[in-house]
Amino acid sequence: MPTEHKIQQVADLEDRLGRATIAITMDYRGLSVGQMQQLRRTLREIEPTTEVRVVKNTMLRRAADNSGKSGLMDVVEEATALIFGYTDEVSAAKGLAKFASDARLELSIRGGFMDGAVLDTAQIEELAKIPSRLELMAKLAGSLNSPVTGIAGGINSLIREVAAIIEARASQLEADAPPAEAPAEDAAPASDTAAAAEAAADPGASSDDTPDGDGDADSAGADSGGADDKQAETATAAEASDETDASDDAAE
Repeated sequence: MPTEHKIQQVADLEDRLGRATIAITMDYRGLSVGQMQQLRRTLREIEPTTEVRVVKNTMLRRAADNSGKSGLMDVVEEATALIFGYTDEVSAAKGLAKFASDARLELSIRGGFMDGAVLDTAQIEELAKIPSRLELMAKLAGSLNSPVTGIAGGINSLIREVAAIIEARASQLEADAPPAEAPAEDAAPASDTAAAAEAAADPGASSDDTPDGDGDADSAGADSGGADDKQAETATAAEASDETDASDDAAE
């Protein structure tokens, strides 16, 4: 029959499993008391809420079943130390990796349990490479503290890029637009130009069809010349008749 002390231990483990975002299991055998203390300090340097607990597997099984995380037992065997991460999923893994690097030790990490899924050793190692919450907050603070001139320059650069895109699009629309048709009144001068060109090519046709002042003057001159010729002929005939009469008078 479980004692009151064991019941309390199971309840304590159940509470921690319920609050933890990730639980990592490792074999603590081979680590000295001093190394275990250093492991706790390293974990808390990265995230102060991270905890390490050495547990008995029978008690852990009961706590895992009661908290709905029975899958955790898939990565539990023999001597087990549990690392509980409460704030995020990566701080505990990063603390283990830092401790192993600083102590030049190869930890026997068996796996973990996160978001209802069992993690193997390789996945725990990958989690250690992801930036922690504090690292992400530090990067965000650095970006917010950037000079105002840098922000203004970025905005101006964005405006220039947008203006260039709009201008390029307008030029493309103009190039793609169909050519406009010529107005109807512009057609008349073209026909006049064609007629003038045809007349220049055939000058005789134009002079025959179109009477002008010079032709009328020539006709009038011809008529006047004919009257003068008739008058001259009449005068010559009169003079000849007078000469004949004079000759006859002399003969008598």
